Parts: sequence; structure tokens; C-alpha cells
Amino acid sequence: METGINNILNKLTESEGVLGVLIADEHGLCLGARGIAKASSAGFIASIAVHAKELTELKAGPDSKEETPTVSVEYGNSTILIRSEGNHTLAVWKS
Repeated sequence: METGINNILNKLTESEGVLGVLIADEHGLCLGARGIAKASSAGFIASIAVHAKELTELKAGPDSKEETPTVSVEYGNSTILIRSEGNHTLAVWKS
């Protein structure tokens, strides 16, 4: 599993405009980080994804098959995109 996560992180980091990438598990434990992404932010990132999902369930109901939300945090000239899939949360810092 570690090799797969490292491959994903490396591939995303090489994408144009990407400043950093982080993957966290469902408990907020950092599974890997590259670029400007700090491992210490994994808990916050995972928490944002969980709360965003809870907010969409309030609107659609817990049994809804709607997509998982993607959260965009904009600051200055940069953006952090946060998305949870299954037991993992991905955050991408972009310029």
C-alpha cells in the first residue's frame, strides 16, 4: 500500500501548478505528504472533509447516493482542494 500512496503523491506533485499534496486516513493520520503540505495538517484536512460530507448529508439525507463534496479553500493566490474517498482524504495545494 505504501508504494501505491507514494506513486500517487509523486505523480500529483509533478502536475502543473501543484505546490503540495497530502493523503490522510479516516482518523487524520498522515499517510504521506509532498511539497508544501505539512504532515501536521492531516488531522485538520480530514476533519474538514468529514464535516463537508455531514453538511451534504443534512441536505440530501444519509442514504443519498450523491457524490462526496470537494472543498476548496482559497487564500491569496493559492487554493487547497480537499476531497475524501472511502477511508482516505486527499488535499492538493495549487497555485
